[in-house]
Amino acid sequence: MLSSEAATCSWTPHFRDAYAPIMTDDSVQESTRVPPLLSPLRPWHFLLFAVVYLYGFPYFDRLRSAQEMPRLLLTQEIVDHGTLALDRRLGELGSRNDLSIGPDRHTYANKSPGPSLVAIPFYLLAKMLGLTSIRACMWAFRVGAITLPSLLFLPIFYRLAGRFSKDERARRAALAAYAIGSPVLVYAQLLLAHQLAAVCLGTAFYLCVRLVEGDVRRPLLAVAAAGFCAGLAPAMDYQATLAAPLIGAYLLVRVPSQRWRRIAVFGLAALPGLVGLAAYHAACFGSPFRISYAYGLDRAPEKGALGFIGPNAQALYNILLAPSNGLLVLLPWVLLAMVGTIVLFRDRERRIRVGAEAATCAAVALVYLLFVGSMLPYMARGGWSVGPRQLVASLPFLGWLAVAGFEVAGRRIGTTAVTSGLVLASTVIFLLAATTFPHWPDGLANPLYELAIPLLRQGHSVTSLGTALGLRGFLAAAPLYLLTVGLAVWLLVGHSRRPVATALLSLLLAAGIVTGHRFFPKTGPYAQHALQFAADIAEPPLRR
Repeated sequence: MLSSEAATCSWTPHFRDAYAPIMTDDSVQESTRVPPLLSPLRPWHFLLFAVVYLYGFPYFDRLRSAQEMPRLLLTQEIVDHGTLALDRRLGELGSRNDLSIGPDRHTYANKSPGPSLVAIPFYLLAKMLGLTSIRACMWAFRVGAITLPSLLFLPIFYRLAGRFSKDERARRAALAAYAIGSPVLVYAQLLLAHQLAAVCLGTAFYLCVRLVEGDVRRPLLAVAAAGFCAGLAPAMDYQATLAAPLIGAYLLVRVPSQRWRRIAVFGLAALPGLVGLAAYHAACFGSPFRISYAYGLDRAPEKGALGFIGPNAQALYNILLAPSNGLLVLLPWVLLAMVGTIVLFRDRERRIRVGAEAATCAAVALVYLLFVGSMLPYMARGGWSVGPRQLVASLPFLGWLAVAGFEVAGRRIGTTAVTSGLVLASTVIFLLAATTFPHWPDGLANPLYELAIPLLRQGHSVTSLGTALGLRGFLAAAPLYLLTVGLAVWLLVGHSRRPVATALLSLLLAAGIVTGHRFFPKTGPYAQHALQFAADIAEPPLRR
């Protein structure tokens, strides 16, 4: 029987069998060294992630981020003036590299329009409250259009993780890795498109998996919701156009009955997002098939096909191995996704049960890797960003693959400590970025030690609940550091056989990895210039 706690946890009913005890009378002697099975996380646990994501407000008015401002101004222009053009707002921008000049000679955002459209209700609310400054709108748009969807997606990520492993500890470890040990910790707080695309794609996949499992009361409604999310994803981020069909293909292959009817519903439900995106292109650029990149002020993408030159070593290095940006350097736990993939396909029972889901996740991750690895190297790097932001939409799928890897690692204290240390190291890196300056200049070779840590040493941390209480610098960020690292430790090793020893080993390894970044190559004179720039525009201002 299930424990009473699990039995009352109605919030994950279709995964209850994943937590049923497996010990028999013959294994009683082992019970002294095998920890008791865990009940699923409860809804209130996810409020801890809300505190983490909402604690800080990394905004720098003098920066006027080129990646965020066009989206914010587009929302305001749609509501205030009924136009998609940004002509009247050019003086409020910092850099104009992320703009496009349409055939009608008007200026438009060189962005996918989805986040700006999602932010409209929150702008209307802000106007009702009289909060219309750039600063106030940036906070409202970030929280409403990005942070809240990201938080709502975390339970979805966690629930689907149960499909890849019945080990509750592995599910929790994957949740920690994805939610606070990855760039999601940064991009859930910024007005960028990649995290919204991840939410749309991940939710569509989750709904399709539930349909395949036969665990929905209204199958056609679930199919329609999945199709809507999949069709919405390209409007959030153009790159999602490559991943959404893979989810449709999974549904086509795996749907148990009424295949063509449900695929038709999936396709029809995807049309609103796709038609809306086509209409936006037609209005701005004269054709539903002309995207903003073709008219961008940054002319470098004219090389190749809109900046795509085919797989190249430099682009792949930038997104995988570069100390300042590489996936495997800043998120070393991603190696567990590779381990998990091997585990899932080598075991016949697992392959039968979850092989199609694993193959879909691997396909999405591979498509993103090849797509971004085919860009011009500087485009693959992603400009001023923390980590490989172009790959953020694929992170849920890598996280789900990693669940099986965490399960294998969790069988021994040593490997548990190692894998937990990898996640904790990533958590510290992205925490430092999010609380100091989450716009790492692409010219920095070692932004962690040339920007983030020096800013903290100088007494800077971003506007936050801590600064609202009159604290500054490290003291203002310290509550967030303690909560986030504590949450990560609890999820990763809090229920292991020897939690204290495992936690200490994990923290030592994480400290070693973060310290090891000190020895990566340095930039040179430009590093001091970048640090001075960040210090000059810091908010709250640095105390001189």
